[in-house]
Amino acid sequence: MAEPAGDNWPPEAEPADNDELRQLPLDPDIDTSEDRHHHAEARFAHPARSRWPRIHWATVAVVAFGGFFGGLVRYGIGLAWPSPSGTFPTAIWAVNTAGAFILGPLVVVLEVLPPTRYVRALVGTGFCGALTTFSSVATGVDQLAAHGHVALALGYIAASVAAGLAAASCGILFGRSIAAYREKGRE
Repeated sequence: MAEPAGDNWPPEAEPADNDELRQLPLDPDIDTSEDRHHHAEARFAHPARSRWPRIHWATVAVVAFGGFFGGLVRYGIGLAWPSPSGTFPTAIWAVNTAGAFILGPLVVVLEVLPPTRYVRALVGTGFCGALTTFSSVATGVDQLAAHGHVALALGYIAASVAAGLAAASCGILFGRSIAAYREKGRE
C-alpha cells in the first residue's frame, strides 16, 4: 500500500479528552495511587515506562489460595457424585450452578463494602474460577454426543445455561437482601 504524500504521515491520533478520562468508573481492585498515576500519565501524555502491567504478588497469592480450595471442592464433589458414562453430568452441572450463585451476592455485596482488592480475587477469581469449569461442560457434551446421546447433550447445554442464569439471578437477589438488611441496621 502506498503512503500518502505529505509531512503528516503517519497521522497523529487525536488526544484523549482528560475530562472524559476522569469520568470513567474507578475499579475497586485498583489502588488509589495507581489510579492517580494512570490519570497523571493521561494528563501529561508522556510515554509510558512499560507496556506490561505491574504484577501485585499478594493478589496473585490470594487468587492461588482461593483457586486451591475451589479446585479441592470441585474434585471432592466429582468423587462423591460420579456420573456414569452416557448420563447427565450432575456433579459438573451442580458446581457450575453453585459458582454462578456465589458470584451473584459477591458482586452486590462488594458494592456496599469498603473497597478491597482481596475479596473479589479470593472468592470470585480464585475460588469460583477453580470451582466452575467450562471445559468439563464442553468435554461432557462432546462425550455425550459422540456416544449417540445428542438429545441429552443438547439438554445438558440448555440446563447449564438456564441453571447458571437462574442461580446468578437468585444470588444477586440474595446479595441485594443482604445489602438492604445491612443498610436497615445502620438506620
